[in-house]
Amino acid sequence: MCKIVHRGLKYVFLFYFLLVLLFKMGILHILVAGLLVAGAGHIVWRTMQEPPPPFIDPNPWWGPGERQKEDTTVRPFKIDVSKADLDDLKARLALPLRLTPALKDANFTYGFTDTTLDAVVKYWRTKYDWKKREERLNSYPHFKTQIEGLDIHFLRAAAKAGPGVTVVPLLMVHGWPGSVVEFYNILPLLTTPQEGSGVAFEVICPSIPGYAFSQASAKQGLGDLQTAQIFLKLMKRLGYEKFFVQGGDWGSLIVTDMATLYPENVLGIHINMALISTTGRMLKAILGSVLPAGLVVDAKDQHKVYPMWEKTSMFLRETGYLHIQSTKPDTIGAAVNQLPVSLAVLTFPIPLDQILDNICVYWFTGSITSSMRFYAEYFGKVLTRTIDNIPVRVPTGIGAFPQELGVDPKNFLAHKFYDIVTYRDHPAGGHFAAMERPHLLASDIHTFVKGGAATADPLTQRSPRGLPSLSLGAKLNA
Repeated sequence: MCKIVHRGLKYVFLFYFLLVLLFKMGILHILVAGLLVAGAGHIVWRTMQEPPPPFIDPNPWWGPGERQKEDTTVRPFKIDVSKADLDDLKARLALPLRLTPALKDANFTYGFTDTTLDAVVKYWRTKYDWKKREERLNSYPHFKTQIEGLDIHFLRAAAKAGPGVTVVPLLMVHGWPGSVVEFYNILPLLTTPQEGSGVAFEVICPSIPGYAFSQASAKQGLGDLQTAQIFLKLMKRLGYEKFFVQGGDWGSLIVTDMATLYPENVLGIHINMALISTTGRMLKAILGSVLPAGLVVDAKDQHKVYPMWEKTSMFLRETGYLHIQSTKPDTIGAAVNQLPVSLAVLTFPIPLDQILDNICVYWFTGSITSSMRFYAEYFGKVLTRTIDNIPVRVPTGIGAFPQELGVDPKNFLAHKFYDIVTYRDHPAGGHFAAMERPHLLASDIHTFVKGGAATADPLTQRSPRGLPSLSLGAKLNA
């Protein structure tokens, strides 16, 4: 024992002597700095490793009460608002407005202005005809089916097939405060082959659970990952084992999750809100903010990310709703759900009838509160998310619209999407591209699937059996 202690003391004194010697030689500082750099590098390396897929309960029950036998039938559904509900809306709209005059020259800096809200409500009271608009919404067939205890709503836009036309299944997912109403302008452009594309899409547009006509979860925990699983089950139930996906806003996140987790089912992904939060992307953004312009980001894309503080402060200014809905969605939802005028502020730069179509869908379904809960489910777990660092390996198309809240450059997105085959900067358009610029977005999707994704494998090199039998019509009409 004494020998062991003696030997240990000898090594301690030897180590101490070496430290003193290195310190006097000025080498200790270098060693410490080197160790710190090596340690930091190791941490960065560990965080950039691909994590395992997150666990998702394969068969949860989101409906009220205990699990029951699931009804897997696909049932026709028609939008048909009752006279009582219409009379109730009319009575609430007739209430006098209590408006606060806007500040001089403030425009929309402080939010929705009194004069704009007054004009929207007057139009809603006197000119908007829901029953006429309802006919438009029913121009495509709607359906419901029960998945994981919830009635999931979707519409189907059938492809206009013909000689030389390849029919391709496409799942399109909306965001907030949108709904399937977002897609009515673009659907005719997708279901019909565009010049030079030779592709017609069989489009399925589901409502996110808790949005519009899809039933809301009765339990906590239904977020984007769980929605991705529900929509995969929906497509499989309809006979689609392989399909393309497209989305913006929450839809972009949901279909990205699908492409990440189910690459054997997703032939390709197209998104029009392209923002990621991988470790590599964050490090590259920080480096680009201190290095000379053009080294990290192409000069033509510099404005998309920098000045970084200016972009960050703009995002914080324009997303006040996000902070409220991420923490107390039921509080703000209770207020907004009482009066239709409260929903009228959820407008964007498209024709007023289309805005009111979307608002009325939220009003008549009473779904504004449950739709806001999606924010709490996502941001409540954002610090523990691992899926963002799992790459998407299926072919990817990006539509970059200049008025979007944010758009990442292609080399940033490459940290998440490993096979970007098309990335197109559009001359105009913003957050609701399918409504605002349907021709631009439709052209982008056609180009991606036929020109881009096809060369990357999904269409030209897969056997025809890789695509669904397209027996959906028979299933839905049975």
